[in-house]
Amino acid sequence: MKIIIIGPIPPPIGGISIHLRRLSQTLAAQKINHEIYNEVKTEDTSKNIYSIRSYTQFMLKVPFIEGDLFHFHTIDKRLRMLLGCYVWLGKKIILTVHGDSLVNQLQSSNGMTRRLLLSSLKRLDSVICVNEATTAYLLQNGLRRERVTTIPAYINPMENPEDIEAIPNDVYRFMNNAEFIISANGYVRFYENQDLYGIDLLIQVMEELKKQEIPARLIFALMGVHEQSFEEQIYYKYLKEQIALYSLEGHFYFYEVNQTEFYPIVRKSHLFIRPTNTDGYGVSIAEALHYRIPSIASDVCKRPEGTLLFESRNIESLIYQVHEVITNYSNHKDKISRTKVNDYSKKLIDVYYRVTGKGTADRSSVMDAHG
Repeated sequence: MKIIIIGPIPPPIGGISIHLRRLSQTLAAQKINHEIYNEVKTEDTSKNIYSIRSYTQFMLKVPFIEGDLFHFHTIDKRLRMLLGCYVWLGKKIILTVHGDSLVNQLQSSNGMTRRLLLSSLKRLDSVICVNEATTAYLLQNGLRRERVTTIPAYINPMENPEDIEAIPNDVYRFMNNAEFIISANGYVRFYENQDLYGIDLLIQVMEELKKQEIPARLIFALMGVHEQSFEEQIYYKYLKEQIALYSLEGHFYFYEVNQTEFYPIVRKSHLFIRPTNTDGYGVSIAEALHYRIPSIASDVCKRPEGTLLFESRNIESLIYQVHEVITNYSNHKDKISRTKVNDYSKKLIDVYYRVTGKGTADRSSVMDAHG
């Protein structure tokens, strides 16, 4: 079986690119033949990673590329509309839908574009959604149940000394000097005119902990700093001003991520928080739970088993959960130690076997992926 994967691979670091790097590592460990066609310019032929360079030229080449299955991770609407054509040419095609991009495209398109996009999706051998809401939406719009699967994007990290060494020493110093370290990650972004990643809430949490003389620190791994819009830059400046206003400089640290993984930070934490006001699952939560780190998240979607929930955008609810974890930390660590954290690479590979008809797939795990 030979798998052709189309999507981004680090650098730059991002949710989809990390997912594909870990998927590639898993496939290599299982000696499954695969090639990656990278959406960015990075190329490493020794690892079968080839740069697409021009998507227009690449799409014309697809019919001539040899592979048992083509797994696309593109978020481009025009490309998604073309994927069904490759099925007519005898290719096995899978599309993974990351985030809400596909639902937003279907809802915002005119009638003709919407019909063409749905027609293409219906021809694909499998559409993999990383959250249940997207799966439900596609089923409501006519896709066949046996061709739509929910598989969260989380794959366990394969630890690499280079990843750990890549984290700046200032980050480790900040963490090592804390009795209780809280970690979080995300971007400066807005959703429905609110702080999507809840950074404002985290500042309020740290203000409260400081008032109560609880010796905690919070490190926020901030991605996409150089891609911020003007509005986001202004808000980021405001957040830093709030930290200064409440004299939290020694308690709250923005680590502006520069092509580094998050797991070296979360594994050294005592608590992970994901206070998003919209989400699809929360891969970082699963990563924290993998390292047996108690995790708190907003109740905006289905979360990994073992996650402690708080009411979205409710600061009192969040502070209560943080206090609960700190006060009863050993109990929460004990509960987490008994929690199963799913690595979804197996379910993904089972889909490969099912679609290609090669090898032996664990069909039960594929069915379980429907949730």
